[in-house]
Amino acid sequence: MRFKKYIPFLFYLLLLLGCIAVVMLAGRLAGVQKGETAPSPDAIVPEPEKPGRQPEPENPPKPGDPTLPKEEETDSRPEQEPEHYWRRDGWQEEEMVPEEEPYRPPVVMLVSDLHYISRATHDGGAAFREMVAQDDGKISEFSDELIDILVEEAVTQKPSALVLTGDITLNGEKENHQRLAGKLRRVLEEGIAVLVVPGNHDIKNHNAAAYFGEGKEAAEYLESAQDFYGIYHEFGYDQAFSRDESSLSYSYALDDTHWMLMLDTCQYEDYNHVSGRLKPETMEWLEGVLAQAQEQGVTVLPAGHHNLLSESRLYTTECTMENHTDVISLFEEYGLPLYVSGHLHAQRIKKHKPEPGTPEDAYGIQEIVLPPYSIPPCQYGRLEWQAGGGMRFETKQADVEGYARRLGSEDARLLGFKEYGAEYVKGIVGNQARKTLKAVPEDLKDEMVGLYGELYYAYCAGNAMSEGRVHATRAYRLWERIDPDSRYVKDMGQMIEDVRENLHDWSR
Repeated sequence: MRFKKYIPFLFYLLLLLGCIAVVMLAGRLAGVQKGETAPSPDAIVPEPEKPGRQPEPENPPKPGDPTLPKEEETDSRPEQEPEHYWRRDGWQEEEMVPEEEPYRPPVVMLVSDLHYISRATHDGGAAFREMVAQDDGKISEFSDELIDILVEEAVTQKPSALVLTGDITLNGEKENHQRLAGKLRRVLEEGIAVLVVPGNHDIKNHNAAAYFGEGKEAAEYLESAQDFYGIYHEFGYDQAFSRDESSLSYSYALDDTHWMLMLDTCQYEDYNHVSGRLKPETMEWLEGVLAQAQEQGVTVLPAGHHNLLSESRLYTTECTMENHTDVISLFEEYGLPLYVSGHLHAQRIKKHKPEPGTPEDAYGIQEIVLPPYSIPPCQYGRLEWQAGGGMRFETKQADVEGYARRLGSEDARLLGFKEYGAEYVKGIVGNQARKTLKAVPEDLKDEMVGLYGELYYAYCAGNAMSEGRVHATRAYRLWERIDPDSRYVKDMGQMIEDVRENLHDWSR
């Protein structure tokens, strides 16, 4: 009964606590009505902003806003955070991702018949000059410069690959091979692939020689395919995804959907045959690569030294591969559009027609025979695949004059190479024709051999010739009257027939 006196006190205490609770609840309800959200017991309370960084406004003023003070009318992006970028809803804490570059199909530089002779194997003397005078117009005196120019243009143009289709040395001299490989390494150092196969001059060539003073002396040459591989293994062979064990043929991937098929068409087991063929073992390997490419949807470009088609009325023997009909059948079985070769020393473009009267738009593999780089105008090819699946080819001339100017050369022959090179070739072959003309006044000889030289230059370069214009010249009439049965008269007729239009461009 003692606790009865505390009952009034407890009653008032409970009443006071109830009033306090009601006031707190009313305050909370008023906050909710203003848009605040009452936190749940499990809610994560954000940490307070760190000193020195203010929260970003929901709608920050843009640079140039008149409400900004003058000193703030600039991009307010913090210099110490270059990885952030501005968006309409404020500075974003995200890194900018660079856009992916669009896919570009491959581009290749195609070069044939360099016939490189280094200055280590000649002194420019009497023996060298005699060799040049009996040759077919190769401008061997400037062979080193021409290779340096080719390397420079490859480095500048940055193709997917520089492709050399054989006869890369004059006559297979080991010294010339080694020095050529040394020059080509600069292209590799620039991250550009170099793909090489031999020509009929490059292996086991007993004509390998050096020219000093008045004497010609035998030079060391490459004995075998293994010797060739030993010098050039880094130029395509080491990077090949497939190699033919029976030859120096290999496959190289330019990218995931474009392959080069580098074909060794040469015969050199006993000596360097002029003619070429693909071995049965190589044909079997080749068919396997083509089947693989077809299965994977890959475009294939085969290239080799010898010709696939009969390309010349002037040169009718030892140019096409001996088993070219079998090779054509295999290529056409897999629908290949193009084959690239050299060897002929004349620029050509031709489509295979199985029989006369075949429609022009009917499918047939086409062949581009590359011009000889060693003979002025010193041309090479540029081939590019196009985004829609097409292909485009064009010839380009080595920029000898530009190279000479950049080098600071004072040699007038190099500085005026376009004119000098043309006259050089015409002079070489014209003088050979001159020797056959007997009892003819010199001024008439000049006219006659001048015409022959012009036609020969145009023939090698792939420049159009007109039969009517040629036959209308006095020089041609002189040939017909003075020496109608001459092989030079026959040659001129065949050259005109072969090149009735310019052969510098092709596309499909």
